[in-house]
Amino acid sequence: MELTLKIREIRKAKGLKIGELAEQIGVSEPHLSEVERGLKNVNNHLLTRISEVLGVEPHHLIGAPVDPKWDTLKAKASRLSDDGLDRLARFADDLASSEDHPKVE
Repeated sequence: MELTLKIREIRKAKGLKIGELAEQIGVSEPHLSEVERGLKNVNNHLLTRISEVLGVEPHHLIGAPVDPKWDTLKAKASRLSDDGLDRLARFADDLASSEDHPKVE
């Protein structure tokens, strides 16, 4: 599984410009740009500083690429009541079971 850094995505969601974040974590803007684009490796110390400034846990900055459909589904699910979430979970279980055992015609 390919891992990607989500620093740019989270930084933009927080309304920070790259230069602002770079200044707050004590690196140059070009260096941070290369980190965001995956051209430079990031060490634990830098990852921790970035996560502190962005107000997220370090593991939120690293992850597998996310399909935009998941974000849409998550946004819709976040508006459901507890009962709605339970129904959605049951539906997902049923759907997954039917995908595991397709009907034979």
